[in-house]
Amino acid sequence: MQDTTEKSNESMKDIQPKSETSPEKTKQGKQEKTQDAVAKPEQQKKKDKKGKQGAKEEEEPAKKKIEHDENFNYIVRVANTDINGEHSVIQGLSHIKGIGRHLAVFVADTAEIDRKIKFGNLAEPQIQKLKEVLENIDEYAPAWMLNHQKDFYTGENLHMISTDVAIRLRDDINMMKMIRCYRGVRHELGLKVRGQRTSSNGRKGLALGVSKRKEASAAAAGKKEETKGKK
Repeated sequence: MQDTTEKSNESMKDIQPKSETSPEKTKQGKQEKTQDAVAKPEQQKKKDKKGKQGAKEEEEPAKKKIEHDENFNYIVRVANTDINGEHSVIQGLSHIKGIGRHLAVFVADTAEIDRKIKFGNLAEPQIQKLKEVLENIDEYAPAWMLNHQKDFYTGENLHMISTDVAIRLRDDINMMKMIRCYRGVRHELGLKVRGQRTSSNGRKGLALGVSKRKEASAAAAGKKEETKGKK
């Protein structure tokens, strides 16, 4: 019986596969695989960043290569305003106070100047032509494009630009105050002029409501008067 049991144990040993790797080695292998899986995306991200930085570095020299002529004006002064020479004619004219984009297009077309050309590339005769059109814009443009129609003093249709806009606005407000019209009185009081609400919006300064302290003092004074009257 002992011989048969020994033979059966030997046969079972032969049948069982021999494990070449220990459990500690398998754990180490799994950890290495996870580390590799984490490290690969990080490496790819670094490569992508390097690629983007290289592309940006390639684009920046291309932008810096833009060179201007010797006669390029970086700042052009028109109608008491400094205009950046890098802007186009339409964009530069719209920086002048009193000139919008629609009127800037009209001025450029009237002066026979390309709309998309840069302001710094304009020749001196072209700049003079623009100045002439801006000074006499009420003669070139139709009445509905002007910003000061039916002047109070002359009754003519005018267009104000640059510093003239603020000066004429101040004069008009002073005239309304002097003749004591509704708008002039509202300007004097610092209230809304064009029919806006004042009970809920634009409340500041003297336009604020009565404070709680004043209400409490007024109520106390009223109660004292009532008690005196009863006595």
